[in-house]
Amino acid sequence: MAKVVSVHFAGLAPIPVGHEVEVRTFSREEGLFSKTLEHKADEPLIVDIDTGVTYGQDWHFQEIHAYVSGEVRPDLPLEVRSDLHEQERWRGTVTACRVAWIGGGDSRYPQTTLLVELAAAKGYR
Repeated sequence: MAKVVSVHFAGLAPIPVGHEVEVRTFSREEGLFSKTLEHKADEPLIVDIDTGVTYGQDWHFQEIHAYVSGEVRPDLPLEVRSDLHEQERWRGTVTACRVAWIGGGDSRYPQTTLLVELAAAKGYR
């Protein structure tokens, strides 16, 4: 039986059931004075292979130093940064997708959960 994994994404990633996805996770430098790499498994970069749409966080595309809530980032590149520290990369097929709004009031945010059946292709885990 094929292995099915859950992918949680803080944001909207309504990928249809049956689509193939590539999921990548990275480590990110954290800390003000002593920078350490922390694995951000809960902030994956997801590519819907069937449509070519990429879902990610702002830091996947550009090093962000200052953020203003609600500010549009027209300068955000379409390409993923080449200096990221990749931890995992694998492919699979979406078997279920749920988009839910978490929290209440002004603190509401979308969360997407995908169930993904892992591909048996060589080179993917």
